[in-house]
Amino acid sequence: MRKGDHTNKKNNTKPKVYFLCQIIYVDANGVAKALNTYLSEVLLRNLKLMRFNKTYLNIFLVVVSAVFAVMSYNRGMRADVNGDYHIYWETGKHFLSGEKIYTPGLLDGGFTYPPFAALFFSLFSVFPFPVSAFLFGFLVNFGLWIVSFILVKNIFAVLYPNEDITLPITLALLLSIAFYWHNYIWMNANMPVLCLTLLGILFYLHKQFTVSYLFLMAATFFKITPILFLFFAAVKRGPKDWPKIILTALPFIIIPAVLRGLTTGINDWKDYYEAFVAPFSKGQIDENIISLGIPALLNKINTGNAEVGIAPIMHLQIATLKLIILAFQLLVMGALTAKFIYDRYVKKIEGFSAADICLIFMIPLLLPGRVWAHHHVCTGFIYTYVFFILLKQKRVVLLVTTCFLCLLANGITKGAIGQTLTDLLKHYAYVTLLMLYVSWLILLLGYREKHYKLAKN
Repeated sequence: MRKGDHTNKKNNTKPKVYFLCQIIYVDANGVAKALNTYLSEVLLRNLKLMRFNKTYLNIFLVVVSAVFAVMSYNRGMRADVNGDYHIYWETGKHFLSGEKIYTPGLLDGGFTYPPFAALFFSLFSVFPFPVSAFLFGFLVNFGLWIVSFILVKNIFAVLYPNEDITLPITLALLLSIAFYWHNYIWMNANMPVLCLTLLGILFYLHKQFTVSYLFLMAATFFKITPILFLFFAAVKRGPKDWPKIILTALPFIIIPAVLRGLTTGINDWKDYYEAFVAPFSKGQIDENIISLGIPALLNKINTGNAEVGIAPIMHLQIATLKLIILAFQLLVMGALTAKFIYDRYVKKIEGFSAADICLIFMIPLLLPGRVWAHHHVCTGFIYTYVFFILLKQKRVVLLVTTCFLCLLANGITKGAIGQTLTDLLKHYAYVTLLMLYVSWLILLLGYREKHYKLAKN
């Protein structure tokens, strides 16, 4: 383009489009812009009209809460005694009565959470099973769903105090809804873990570290995976906080043991290790078409699925496959740990960025041998960040592509896309492939963001 070609001195001059290596748009004021930049600006201006009025939002929440109250009641009255929640409810009763709460040796169906979680479920076990199921479904799985997004909003207000995240969090809510619905309809117990973890993150960002460790420790003793946040917090804060982190574990060990009795409390931990920790520490993988995570994906590629007519792609020995999986797990954990050590001791950064938090959330979605769809409730946070970055960097094509891919994950049912495509996407763990794609976006865009702000000590 020759100098001056893009300049229109008259305000009423019609816009012109030039074609070179990319399409250049020249607006009526004579400002030259890449067409994709111009389209993204138009998109963002129009999307701002979608901001919710608080009054309408409150009315909407009241209506949705009423609908979920009715749904939760119906779900509770028809709760399956063979489902997960009956295991939780029964475990709560056994916790109070002093009976065994674990059954080592079961491949599936047993209680696999730490004793502190059994104490939590004992609060619901005082009610008859249908009433308990109703209360759990409405107060915990619906109520904490709303709370989780409030916490996500508050966390982003700390990380990006001058940014409007209304649109990113709205997209995140809509496009992660299938994971929350899966958790709700099957009455799983991921919401307390998520909200405790988010509270720990929020207090960490506010530099209230002791309170943060308490919440993260509560999440860890409910379900082991949040220990990752404590591990990386220990890396970030250094040896000065290690005693404090260790001491915050004591209440969650001592209180269940006191309530159960010292001998029974010790046996609970032995049974928990045998029932859950030992099998998966030896590389056990859930062999099911709906299993997710890198180990399950590689295992399904290696074995195929004769029932749905999918042949194996790889033909590795089980020992070789497990070795590859272990190497990948160690590589990812080692790389992330090295990154945080570098941040702490070279850059002198003790805080976590939104991208850091997302990648830590990704670990239990990608690396373990047991991953299900309902574990992905943390995508509410991950998606918020991804959409925030895509909108901020005006990556329109990537934004539309990501929305479509996330929407497809919401529609993996035979009623929506047909049985054949459903089986294919489940066999190849589409949700895991989506999480890998999202991780790539975080690494590609998040850590390159020019206005990226770290929470510093």
